[in-house]
Amino acid sequence: MLKFTRRGVQAAALAVALVTGTASVALYPSQPAQAASEADAHELVSAARFAFDDLTDRGSHATLRALLKDAKGVMIFPSVIKGAIGIGGEGGSGVLLVRGEDGVWSYPGFYHLSSISIGLQLGGQENRFLLILMTDNAVRRVMSGDVQIGADLSAVAVESGVDKATGTTTGRRDIYYHAETQGGLFAGVSLEGTKIKSRNKMAAKYYGGSVTSRDILIERRVSNPQAEELRTLVSSQSGL
Repeated sequence: MLKFTRRGVQAAALAVALVTGTASVALYPSQPAQAASEADAHELVSAARFAFDDLTDRGSHATLRALLKDAKGVMIFPSVIKGAIGIGGEGGSGVLLVRGEDGVWSYPGFYHLSSISIGLQLGGQENRFLLILMTDNAVRRVMSGDVQIGADLSAVAVESGVDKATGTTTGRRDIYYHAETQGGLFAGVSLEGTKIKSRNKMAAKYYGGSVTSRDILIERRVSNPQAEELRTLVSSQSGL
């Protein structure tokens, strides 16, 4: 199981700051910091592999695995910090893999998830998200590098193996998503209004040069052997 370590400490510190009033809206920027290193990118890919394995390797998640068989793409956010009291937000980096026409999964592209919410939130809460992209439109919009869930794409939560909105998995949405906290299922979460932006500078660090999302996910012009375990795992859980 993925262990929340360094970011868990950051989440706790954030919770204290929010309670004491020393935090500001700047803690939840609309875009991620771009000073990522190659080591950060490698760490994110490794964390994504552990998170994906843990999120899909349970009997109660049979629906997730069933959806993966028809998925066009998969996004894994292994650590998303959610906080606050009153005005809250969440943010974290993750990866996107796209299934090609030949059924082979791509190497990962890098993205950031962020949102601002109003209402009572649990300060410093850390979550992980699995987003299953079911349509070509979802893949195209996410690859554009700037998309908002709800406004640009439809999404529905999968909780305990059931489509929250309909009670079934019939009728494809653009995105199905599942969220968990360190302690288990994160029920009631909504990604409505969440923004997803590309992290091109992190991708450049990981692949050793400037690349676009299309270069990575569609054209398959770059590779990194460190991502092979992640690709193999996604392939095995999607029925290939």
